[in-house]
Amino acid sequence: MKGSASLLTLALLLGCESAGKDTPIATEERSQAVVQKGPAPVVAAATMPVAAKLADAPKKPRVLCSRLEEPGRAFPKKSPSRVAAANEKSLPETLATANGKWTWVNFWAAWCAPCKEEIPRLLGWQSKLGNAPFRLQFVSLDDDERQLKDFLEAQPAGALRASYWLKEGKERDDFLHAADSGDDPALPFHWLVNPKGKIACVIGGAVEDADFDEVARLVGK
Repeated sequence: MKGSASLLTLALLLGCESAGKDTPIATEERSQAVVQKGPAPVVAAATMPVAAKLADAPKKPRVLCSRLEEPGRAFPKKSPSRVAAANEKSLPETLATANGKWTWVNFWAAWCAPCKEEIPRLLGWQSKLGNAPFRLQFVSLDDDERQLKDFLEAQPAGALRASYWLKEGKERDDFLHAADSGDDPALPFHWLVNPKGKIACVIGGAVEDADFDEVARLVGK
């Protein structure tokens, strides 16, 4: 019995020693960190008004054209090819711009997601501008004519069902180089052509709904 009691005492002592090593001591600081339910720390409270102020700050309208070039760059003389959906009225043979109106030329492609997303927006702008001296033209930079035509065929009435098309190679290179737009510009991009047929502004990237007021200002609406 004495031997068993000794063994039991020894086991209890070893258990207490092990528990002392493994059990973390809850210091005053740790205890306060767990149970503290007071106001937020001073640092967080100080940053909240700044963040709220930044969130409430009005977004400055984007400037599409910092300035209109005068007299502007010459518009390419040779017109692109034309592609239209079946039973759709073909476009004029020449992509004319010098007609006393502002002309917005949108460069796009059927494989370009932001291009396709902004096409209805551009068509809507044309309707909103009404009788303003404004005209909208589309020029595709698709490499595959079948892909372009399939896209046009899939569009409903009133949507984009015909477009000018710059074929890959000499036709495209000559057209873009004539206006100093490089070999392979990122899509979409736009030319704003003045009533005299000169490129007055080049706009890179997709347009947004908020850009309409700037476009209306540029074309004198």
